[in-house]
Amino acid sequence: MKKLVLLTFALGFALSMQAQYPFVSISQINQPLNLASCNDTSLYYGDTIKTVGVVVTDGGLSEVPSGSVIGGYRPFIFLVDTANGGAPGPYKGLEMMAIYENAQGAFQANSIASQLLSGDIIEVTGYIGSFESSNQITTLDANSIAIIGFEPAPNSIVVPVSDLNDQNRVNNVQSGQQWEGTFAELQNVTVTDVIPFGNGRVSFNVADANGNLLNVSDRFLAQKTSSHQVVNPNSPAGANGTGSFVAPVPGTFYNSIKGVIRQSGNGCTGGGGRGFEINPFDSTHYDVGFAPPFISDLDRDPVVPNPNQDVDIVATITDLDGTVDSVAIGWSADTSISTSAFPVFNMPLAIGSVDEYEFSIPKQPNGTIVRYYIYAEDNEGNVSYYPNKPVSQPEPNYEFYTVRANGLTIADVQFSLSGNGDSPYRGRSVTVKGVVTASTKSHDLGYVYIQDTASGAYTGLSLIGNPALANLFRHEWVEVSGDIQENFGFTQMAVSNVKQLNTYDVIQPVSIDPSDSAAYARGDWEKYESMLVKFENPGGGKIYITDNNVGFGDYTVGTDPSFGLSKSSRVLAGRQSGSAASSLWVQLVTDSVYETRDGIMFVGPIETSDTMTMDAVVGVLSYGFSNYRLLPRANDDLVGINIQLDSAARPNPFSVEEVISLAQVDIYPNPASEWFKVRSLGHSNMSAEVYDLNGRRILSSNSSNGEELEVNVSALTNGIYIMKINDKDGNVLSTQKVIVRK
Repeated sequence: MKKLVLLTFALGFALSMQAQYPFVSISQINQPLNLASCNDTSLYYGDTIKTVGVVVTDGGLSEVPSGSVIGGYRPFIFLVDTANGGAPGPYKGLEMMAIYENAQGAFQANSIASQLLSGDIIEVTGYIGSFESSNQITTLDANSIAIIGFEPAPNSIVVPVSDLNDQNRVNNVQSGQQWEGTFAELQNVTVTDVIPFGNGRVSFNVADANGNLLNVSDRFLAQKTSSHQVVNPNSPAGANGTGSFVAPVPGTFYNSIKGVIRQSGNGCTGGGGRGFEINPFDSTHYDVGFAPPFISDLDRDPVVPNPNQDVDIVATITDLDGTVDSVAIGWSADTSISTSAFPVFNMPLAIGSVDEYEFSIPKQPNGTIVRYYIYAEDNEGNVSYYPNKPVSQPEPNYEFYTVRANGLTIADVQFSLSGNGDSPYRGRSVTVKGVVTASTKSHDLGYVYIQDTASGAYTGLSLIGNPALANLFRHEWVEVSGDIQENFGFTQMAVSNVKQLNTYDVIQPVSIDPSDSAAYARGDWEKYESMLVKFENPGGGKIYITDNNVGFGDYTVGTDPSFGLSKSSRVLAGRQSGSAASSLWVQLVTDSVYETRDGIMFVGPIETSDTMTMDAVVGVLSYGFSNYRLLPRANDDLVGINIQLDSAARPNPFSVEEVISLAQVDIYPNPASEWFKVRSLGHSNMSAEVYDLNGRRILSSNSSNGEELEVNVSALTNGIYIMKINDKDGNVLSTQKVIVRK
């Protein structure tokens, strides 16, 4: 009974505290400070208030993954002012971000929000903020939402694209701000280009008859493709469901598209976003007028041909509102000509098929790059291309492959002829070899990267998705197979098979000037993605922390302490979450809160300061959220830093330092069941230490007969071990992998 009384008291206290906040209508919240001067900030920005609105978007439809919120997603609900029965109108729509900070300091989704239904009338207590210039109310705590009534589901209102954006997709805030957060309908628009993001995400741009552009974005389940795994536990797709959206073809004409309007600020409001955008939240929000042929299920066999193999190109091509009239393929092995100059060949139907078209590109010499595209036209003269070609673009886009006699290289996977950064092998299964530069072992990054030694640029690759990756050590050669993915412009392999090659090499980091803003702006750093690099001063001086916290755990370094963000480069450590993948073995972090947030750090945090200098920072160059950032792997990657770091956090010799023979040492037989014999010319009275893969020493042995050492492993179970051989003075002669197999 006492617990019930206390709970009732606590709830009553929370509600009484919320009652202290002033009531403000949604229309009042949306009034801007000075729209004539391009300041669209809410008059109530930063204030905590109470408001009432009608729910427009069901809570189960929001699909915004988030690594910083417990549960892995952020529920976004759109509301409309209750005035006039919830009818839409200027300044009447508002976005609610239904998360709050709990008593432990972690962000948590509001459990009530994800269960809300369209038409629910709710009272909300929260603070007014914005994201990308779009107004938001963020719930104050777990009790910030109360359902107080019900209305019929709100309707949409027709909004001209010209009210929102211009022909360059720049937002027209003077006429568009009134529609922010509104359930709107666009009419008579044409798809100009399609923008895939990976992980089930896709958006596309549409234009009205005057060329005014607007992005159709994917905040809700309605626009998630089949490769998206739902994150909202109340999603109508179910706990293990996926999206079902199929992206349109450029040239598709929509009679109408409905959705809620958000702003991704650009133009006079600042920022480099998409302008105003529309987010459909139901499958009925897309009314197609007509569509060009749909090209899908394209296959290439083999994916990586050798000089003796023809390449078969196969595609399924259908027309939703008519028939396919003709299909052609353009291809060329001459990289100096434009795609419009490609020879074009008829691509016939496969024998016995009604929608599968095929063509064979003849074999080409080793190293040849072959580019190709597919063109289809329907009975009404509507045309489409594969890959998708924006309507306004004169040249077709293309796919390409490289002929390789000895298999694909990492550089082949990473290098993009088109310059957009996407791998030409995106969505395809390939096999490559490389040297491990970062591992999941103790005192290391926690993520696996490999790099090729054969050439300089484009030789790094991130590996994910296979438990066997945990067996890999830094410096060992591996062969991996898997599917190539693009995660917001970051190329990764989802690994299906791992083969350790039992040979070793050392990758030297590439030197980069962290203040070379011109190279960064030109996109030159794309070639270093996933490679081991070193930020250092090309003049030989120190590098400085130029900003100790630029948000989300990042700090910046540059060659001059006075440099701002534009001439500095980002460094990240201490975070491992859905939105960050850095080391927990590096002490230098922007905030000590990261010791226990977004992963538990294995070393004590030291907060960054602009008084810190160093000779260099080594790490893997990663990419995410439109920024390159360096990921140091352990404390020793902070070279010559002017503060004392924990020496116990230095790498151990079996997870970070190389496992490589330093002298001519023979260990045989390998594998062995009972005994290993060790010989090294010119060395006697050697000793051996055997470690497991966690770096624990499990046995030792001393030489008993001169130059040959016998190591008894009969008590060990089957598996891979590390054997370190020392000379009579205790100096390491060799560190090698050995296999016990009985």
